[in-house]
Amino acid sequence: MTDIYFTKGHTDFTKTEQKIINYIIENPDSFVHMTIGEAARAIGSSEPTISRFARHCGYADFKELKTTVLRHLSGTDSPAGKLNSTIGSASSGTPEGFLQRQQFCIGKTLSFLEPKLMEQAVSAITEARTVYLYAKGAALSLAQLTHFRLTRFGIQTVLLPPGSSELFEYMNLFTEKDLVILFGFQKTPKEAQVLLDHQKERHYTCVFFTSRLYQPANDSRVIPLYVYRGEPTEYHSMSAPAALLDALVVMIGAKLGKRSEKYLDSLYQLKEHYKSEIPR
Repeated sequence: MTDIYFTKGHTDFTKTEQKIINYIIENPDSFVHMTIGEAARAIGSSEPTISRFARHCGYADFKELKTTVLRHLSGTDSPAGKLNSTIGSASSGTPEGFLQRQQFCIGKTLSFLEPKLMEQAVSAITEARTVYLYAKGAALSLAQLTHFRLTRFGIQTVLLPPGSSELFEYMNLFTEKDLVILFGFQKTPKEAQVLLDHQKERHYTCVFFTSRLYQPANDSRVIPLYVYRGEPTEYHSMSAPAALLDALVVMIGAKLGKRSEKYLDSLYQLKEHYKSEIPR
């Protein structure tokens, strides 16, 4: 079940249709100028599949679907537009409404949750030699939170620079025993794309927090964790990603068992020893 802005009502989509959805969300400006044949070629699908998808979304044909996407390209995709769209929303324009909307986002994330992928992510994190964290913009807060939580468990973590060629200095150190956690959401940063591409050569595992419904199955060592943060025209909160991250941290603590208790107890003793010099 999904709630994409250009679909009518709640609908179940196949993986092929999820691929179409992702393409439209990521390339709306190009999509609205395409013929159905051009769209099929760009997405790697067929004209009948695109046509069926349009009807599945509740439209009479492909043209009507494009018209709806076009209406959403009226300037609300800027940060100010997203904020104004959320403020003006009857469901999110008040503190109560906004918090209820975040509950909905968390619930939507839960509906797409794949326990096996969460378990794979936990194993990859606990078994890695070093965990590298990449994020930029507002998602940096999540990378910093992850660094804080994992370090408390005695897991060696490194925050990667969000941009510039300095990133290559760290990439040159990666081995197949390492893990890279990426926060990309709907639009994957170019740096994150480089890290995913480099993974094919060095064969390290990646845990990828994303808002893309469809992830190409290029490598089993890329573990996607889906997060729903709202529609493209909305203000995007970090509530749902933070909730999913905390769930992952709790699972890691349980997986480590006595090992996590050892490091947490050692941390407590350290703080107690120096509490007169550095008050807690």
